[in-house]
Amino acid sequence: MKHVTLILAAIVVCNIAHTQTSEKSIQSKIDGGNYISSTKKKEHPNNEKILLWENDFSSPTDWVISNNTGDLQDWEITNVSSTAIGYNHGSWIEDVLTVSNENGYALFDSDAVGTNGGTQDASITLDLLQPGVDLSGYNDVVLQFAQRGTMWTTTENRVEISNDGGLTWTTFLVNVGRPASATFEDMVYINISAAAGGQSNVHIRFRYIGSWDYAWLVDDIAIIEQPINDIQSTYTYIAGTTNEGLEYGKTPLDQLDIDYEVGGTIVNFGVNDQTNTVVTADFGSFSATYPMNTVVSGDTVSYSSIETPTLTVGMYNGVYNVNSTEEFAGANYTNNTILRNFEVTNDLYALDGIGVHPVGNLNLSSIGTESFSEPANTYFATLYYLKGTNNVISGLEIGLEGSSIAGAEMQIMIMDTATFFANSLLPVQDLNGNTAISGFYVVSTSEISAGKVGIGFDQPIILPAGAYFAVVYPINSGSTPVRILDDLTVEQPSYASMINVPDPTPTSYTNGNAFAIRLKMGDQTAINEIESNSKLNIYPNPTNTNTTVSFSLSNESNVTINVTDLAGKVIYTNALGTVNGAQNVTVNTENLTSGVYMVNVSINGTVSTEKLIVKK
Repeated sequence: MKHVTLILAAIVVCNIAHTQTSEKSIQSKIDGGNYISSTKKKEHPNNEKILLWENDFSSPTDWVISNNTGDLQDWEITNVSSTAIGYNHGSWIEDVLTVSNENGYALFDSDAVGTNGGTQDASITLDLLQPGVDLSGYNDVVLQFAQRGTMWTTTENRVEISNDGGLTWTTFLVNVGRPASATFEDMVYINISAAAGGQSNVHIRFRYIGSWDYAWLVDDIAIIEQPINDIQSTYTYIAGTTNEGLEYGKTPLDQLDIDYEVGGTIVNFGVNDQTNTVVTADFGSFSATYPMNTVVSGDTVSYSSIETPTLTVGMYNGVYNVNSTEEFAGANYTNNTILRNFEVTNDLYALDGIGVHPVGNLNLSSIGTESFSEPANTYFATLYYLKGTNNVISGLEIGLEGSSIAGAEMQIMIMDTATFFANSLLPVQDLNGNTAISGFYVVSTSEISAGKVGIGFDQPIILPAGAYFAVVYPINSGSTPVRILDDLTVEQPSYASMINVPDPTPTSYTNGNAFAIRLKMGDQTAINEIESNSKLNIYPNPTNTNTTVSFSLSNESNVTINVTDLAGKVIYTNALGTVNGAQNVTVNTENLTSGVYMVNVSINGTVSTEKLIVKK
């Protein structure tokens, strides 16, 4: 089943929410005939562009700051680089774009200047007392700028154009359809020909309307001539038809859907109509073709089809490409293609696409225990749809940002989605009556360096088909913060990654895009590991002189015990060699200073870890 939907362009910007015709709904998207966004670096889709005007906020006197609320909730021109901006969603630190923020950029920090229950309506305007941009010789023009921001449900981001000295303004809405609370960073291109083409006195203003939300950052503004021929691939997706719009980066073989919806949108951003337009989506072992015929200038066209691919374990590198008679090669052809990858695995289920997305496409952020104005112990959750009748889960793998500190403690659990949204925060009971919750795990330096940590349940959890949240609960000790990676590369539905702040009253928020919280599927407890009914025990703990490491093996295994400090330095090693059965090993702690240490028991290369506290 294939279908193509035509979306007519309006004079003002059109932002299209794409909805599938099947029973599920793909997340809202932001592409429209007069407005597109792209994570390509400071480069208009037309590489043969003619630059007509530019401004990088290096001269603050070019701009006038004002607001319509009679208070101090204003824009500012700043060069600050701080993670604190926009309720800790950050500035241009984790750059996807190359921007000239060091010499100034425009910032409206809604969180910093707002108040609970307040309203905001603020503008930064190219000085109306100075001559505007002269575009009298150019009828077809495009405004481009770099942006970073986060939307809330009350946020409006506007670009407004005047050609009469500020008496009247034409409004172009930006970022409509963005998921709430998910940070974005990209280039924006707006066809402003209707308001600015052929005009001799063009002024621009950026306007923020909201109510104590996040932030909007703008830099490197330019006006260029609209390209003659510019058919673009603006958005692509591939999603299992039972996954409610979630696009998983890694899916185990036994969790695959039978059918997948493949689709996207294209836009004719050029002056000329494009004829004999065709889109292909090619994943190597399967592909789909979508004839579009003629796409009128300014129009956006959505396409999709239901495919039933035969998938095996491995990486699938998708290439979505659009061609037309007028544009099939050349310097302006780079935006005709979008790459979209996914991986089929044996046992790892991941919403994020870290290690899967094409090189150069990855857009990462992070969120952690210190990400809030009032630090709190917070639950971080990622949604998974389980397909089988007996789904076995051994634990979770969590992607860590490098600023996490060794010694951070984390606990994992699995919650039913209804339970999570009801804010009861109770882990599920599995089919055997086991509670899907672990003990607390202490993160080491080596795990932070590796960018991930694996935490197991005491015994594999067996769950029926359904929707579940994989949940991480880090303890906020202040001195040992931990940050979980958040993959922003592919926009996910607002409920795909959530947080819950339990203090003072448990409350769920959508505050992530694709947290790197992954399910380790199947029973990954090898027979050479410590038997689940004979857990690694350390006693006495705390200790001052000696402690005993106790465990049991189900068959002959090569075992090494070492003790490390929180910096990862090995301070004790005991290579037991090949052993079997019950083991009780004494570790001399007499020479250790008071503090926290990690006891690591390696069984044929698989390591089990417990925390040891020494008190003198």
